[in-house]
Amino acid sequence: MSMCKNCGGISSGPYCSHCGQKLVVERITIHYVWHALLHFFTHAEHGFLYTSWEMLKQPGRIAINFIEGKRKNYQTPVSYFLIWNGIYILLLYIIENSFGENKAVDFTGYFGESEKTKFALSHLNIVLIALLPFQALYMYLLVLRERYNYMESLVIIFYAIGTVLMLQCVFVVLAVPVYLFSGFSIDIRYSDIVKIVFISWLTFDLVKLLPLKYKVIRVVMVLILTFGTFTLWRSFVYPSVAGLFF
Repeated sequence: MSMCKNCGGISSGPYCSHCGQKLVVERITIHYVWHALLHFFTHAEHGFLYTSWEMLKQPGRIAINFIEGKRKNYQTPVSYFLIWNGIYILLLYIIENSFGENKAVDFTGYFGESEKTKFALSHLNIVLIALLPFQALYMYLLVLRERYNYMESLVIIFYAIGTVLMLQCVFVVLAVPVYLFSGFSIDIRYSDIVKIVFISWLTFDLVKLLPLKYKVIRVVMVLILTFGTFTLWRSFVYPSVAGLFF
């Protein structure tokens, strides 16, 4: 008989009869972390890798499919966003601990003064979630309201920002060899170009599926409002709010 380290129950056999956790818990080592990462990428929740790839190819179609009920093959939008957010934060942590602060990728002043930027990067899900309702509103008013509701617009934004974070991961990974060979740290602001390109592609892929007039104007307006709001938030609103705590 053994005591479960999770719930304190007494059980025999390999698993706790009360909560189901293994009775013998392995130490957290580099082997444990590596195995957890390998397990994630080989046994990811159904549809995660598929959704990630398809969001690059046909983001509008994927979002519409999910909204209209074709959901079996796709990662759910909130978990898709949170997973890529977690991977991105982990990558930044590894790079900072491997090379130093603002090495390989330079975040200097991106979210304000040093401490404010550090906090924003380590709590990126909170920083981004504050923007999602506004971005969903722009998408709803300019593109979706004739057929879908606001919450369905929010689904599309979760998918969109999740994919932006995936592209940020690619940007960060590519910055590492540049730094190793040249010693040059790439300013994170260059990645904004990638964001603009993807959001443009997503919005265009959406409007071409819907019976709308003035499609090009709608795409341009979504881009202006989306990135205008993000820039104001990043440069002025967030630093002011964070200034109350730092």
